[in-house]
Amino acid sequence: MDLSAKVFQAIENGRLTKMGDTIVVGVSGGPDSVALLHILYGLRHRLGIKLHVAHFNHRLRPQAKRDEDFVKDLAKRLSLPMSVERRKGRLKILLASEDQARQWRLAFFTKVARQTKAQAIALAHTQNDLAETVLMRLLRGSGLLGLRGILSEHQMKGTKLIRPLLAVARSEIQQYLKSHRLKFCHDLSNEQTHYLRNKIRLKLIPYLVKQYNSNVYAVLVDLADISRTDYDYLLKQAKQLFKEKVASFPTKVKINLRSFLSCHLSIRRMILRLAFEHLAGDFNQLAFTHIKEVEDLLQNRPAGTLVHWPQGVRILKSRKELILSV
Repeated sequence: MDLSAKVFQAIENGRLTKMGDTIVVGVSGGPDSVALLHILYGLRHRLGIKLHVAHFNHRLRPQAKRDEDFVKDLAKRLSLPMSVERRKGRLKILLASEDQARQWRLAFFTKVARQTKAQAIALAHTQNDLAETVLMRLLRGSGLLGLRGILSEHQMKGTKLIRPLLAVARSEIQQYLKSHRLKFCHDLSNEQTHYLRNKIRLKLIPYLVKQYNSNVYAVLVDLADISRTDYDYLLKQAKQLFKEKVASFPTKVKINLRSFLSCHLSIRRMILRLAFEHLAGDFNQLAFTHIKEVEDLLQNRPAGTLVHWPQGVRILKSRKELILSV
């Protein structure tokens, strides 16, 4: 199966797009995003989709203007509409964090999606990115939620993100670019080990491949699949119990202690995350240490004790209830 057919199958099986959709394609100019755009362009009639190219210039590298011009030219040659934004502010930032750079990009892509009334944003993460993310989160400390790695489809504050290349290895991308004689931009910062992801890709994984397991990438991808499947099942069970046994209001959640403590510990932790998400809008700032603090509250502290969580969420232990409020 050629790569275009593989991506088409992934989009169809995952129902990532539907006929009539407008898709914003994030294109940096690097090999993965160039391949993604070229593949989606070739599949656009078959999928019944319209494409809009988006490029965010971080203005953090000497080659940034070159990359911007390259993507502009690529969109022009494909006769595709394009939106470009350059990061505002001072240029003298030696090193922006990976998370900060990602937030800048996603904020811009989201703005473009709203302006163009697009149904989704397509990002060029590959199977290698998935494996590297799993290992990075394992090193930082993570449960099933984080070990799922990168998802092929994800809702972020009402915006749909899709990753059609998530089952595609980096070597397949390289072969595709070569066979289609596609040019792309080289990001020299990818060869530097300032960022944790680069250090994992350039140093740790080659060491693991050489010294421990030549199939490390596949093992990490399987771990992501197992974690995603198990997490989805637990989440489904927790949501059902949350609906049946938890009293939720716009600014308050009441959990009956007897019913709550009868649940398995894994489900209890999931219910606490759902309660936080209900009050805060998401659970991005909720760490395992916050969950453990509530468990300590339940086991060792008297009724009337308060625990403070991120986003202004307070947890009060009463004699019969656990009350979360903002």
